[in-house]
Amino acid sequence: MDTLKLGISTCPNDTYIFGAAVRGDVEYPFRLTGIMDDVQLLNLQAIKGALDIVKVSFGVFPEIKENYKILKCGGALGFGCGPLLLARKYENPAELKGKKIAIPGKNTTAFMVFKMFYPECADNVQEVRFDKIMPGVASGEFDAGLVIHEGRFTYGSYGLKKLADMGELWEKRFGQPIPLGFIALNKKYLHIAGDVNNMIKKSLTFAEANPAAAYGYVKKYAQDMDDGVIRAHVSLYVNEYSFDLTKASGGISLLLGTDDSVFC
Repeated sequence: MDTLKLGISTCPNDTYIFGAAVRGDVEYPFRLTGIMDDVQLLNLQAIKGALDIVKVSFGVFPEIKENYKILKCGGALGFGCGPLLLARKYENPAELKGKKIAIPGKNTTAFMVFKMFYPECADNVQEVRFDKIMPGVASGEFDAGLVIHEGRFTYGSYGLKKLADMGELWEKRFGQPIPLGFIALNKKYLHIAGDVNNMIKKSLTFAEANPAAAYGYVKKYAQDMDDGVIRAHVSLYVNEYSFDLTKASGGISLLLGTDDSVFC
């Protein structure tokens, strides 16, 4: 029986989707071992080819496409869930040219889309772990920040203002859900891609049917979030595209310049 190295983030949508599989609540014909970490660090692990199944940003796909394909299940896409550009003392993105902007990683989809809409602001950026961005902007260490994950729900508590929503900009231009992250499968395991997709689907289905177990596991890795934020996060980022992201293949193709051959 194969043992596959899994890498997911500690964000509620990932732990919600994968919790049952990691805990052994559902069956699948291989073993899992692995890590949980920040998505940008997972992006870097994928660039090295160090993981077999790994949650990554769509923004890193051009750098890993020789070794990985995009699984149909487990991704993060949707409407109303894009990264936010936040600031404390500025009112308009036009004011940020040349200013220091914190980003969650140069390989992230957030930065890829940010560059698409605000290329003039992309020269003076600093990579910062996603959960350090809002405190850094609030303290004045950074002039602005590009935030992902639960930052959408909590930025007001840091005294920050929303200057732009990358998802709104994307949806207005393309009329498609914004592609944020996906589960990559190392090509050496393409022969069991169906089994891996089924594992993710079974794990997600178990979570939907057993919310107490699912949210208990999520809470274990999101201890700094209150229950309302956790549930809002899962409700927003876990949706129909989590079961099958090929329903949004048009938007993915627009972002990556690819066709359906990238999916497995």
